[in-house]
Amino acid sequence: MARRAPVGSGGIPPGNSVRPSSKDVEILATLLVAYPQVSRVTYDPKRKALNLAFLCKGPMSVKKRKDFLKSYLDSVSVYLELTGTRALIIECMWEKMDDFYCLLIERDIASLTPGELNLTVELLGNKARVLYASDEGDFFPPGDDMNASTRVFLQDTVNQVKNLESTRKLVALREGEKVLVFDK
Repeated sequence: MARRAPVGSGGIPPGNSVRPSSKDVEILATLLVAYPQVSRVTYDPKRKALNLAFLCKGPMSVKKRKDFLKSYLDSVSVYLELTGTRALIIECMWEKMDDFYCLLIERDIASLTPGELNLTVELLGNKARVLYASDEGDFFPPGDDMNASTRVFLQDTVNQVKNLESTRKLVALREGEKVLVFDK
């Protein structure tokens, strides 16, 4: 016997829901909170990958952007080799948006670690003026000032990313002091 979909469900029976779980939404929101340098994160369920966007204040020459991409790819490659990790997806590019440049990084969730994200944030902070998520619109100062509880929080957050189960693309972004998560 066919099941009827509840009113307002878009015709999808309850057992076949494609809405992301609250856990998946919470994981992406927590990732943005844990890494205030990341302005947007997108989860691609088909590729099992995260797309991270870092917003930087210009100007940045073509050479500086190319040099950073090379430095990033070389550094992550060495990091992965030292940790014995094999990455399936490592892609990066720059996108210009008015007076800003956006570094877009795509990484598979299986091999992503807090150490790699910290390396990325540190590298970018040393080479560019990364916009920091705060009320004042400050720039994030480079440096390693994390305490042990912060490190544990970051480790736990990235480990949770590996457990994303949504079958729909999820996008988490900042709007002022809020973090919004949408499904596509």
